[in-house]
Amino acid sequence: MPSKRIAVIGTVLVAVGAVFWAGSEIQKATYLDRCFDLGGGRNPGDHPICVVERATPPLQLGPIVITAQEVVGGEMRADLDDRALVELRLAPGAAAALTAFTKASVGGTLDIRVNGRLVRSVNIAEGIKGDRFVIAVDMDEAESLAQDLGLNDL
Repeated sequence: MPSKRIAVIGTVLVAVGAVFWAGSEIQKATYLDRCFDLGGGRNPGDHPICVVERATPPLQLGPIVITAQEVVGGEMRADLDDRALVELRLAPGAAAALTAFTKASVGGTLDIRVNGRLVRSVNIAEGIKGDRFVIAVDMDEAESLAQDLGLNDL
C-alpha cells in the first residue's frame, strides 16, 4: 500500500511540474513574440521594444471599428450650435460593413464612440446608404478624431 501511495504522489508531482513548465514556456513564447531585443541577448534587459496594440479605436460605430485605413476622405466644419460636424468617406469594405449592420439593426440603436468614450447613441431609422456620413460631436472630440483618423492629411 505505501509504495502505491508514493507512486501516485510522485505521478501527481510530475504532472504538476509538467503543467507548470508548459505554462512558463507558453508565457515566455508570448513575451518573445511581443518584444524585440535591442540589448544584445535573449532577454531584453534595459532595452526592450514591445509591440502593444492601441486599446481603444479612434472611432467605433456599434461593433464596427473605423481606423485611418478605412477613411478615404473627410472634413470638419462647425454647425450653428458651435458643434463640429465631421463628414467621413469610408473605404468600400468599411462602408459595406456599416451598411449591412445598419440595415440589419433598423429600430435599434447605434453607439458612437470616439477614443473609447460614448459620445452619442442614436436610433437607427433606416440603413446608411453609400460611403459618406456625418457625425456631430464637440470640438475637442472632433479635433481628436480628425488627428487619429488622419483627416488633416487628406
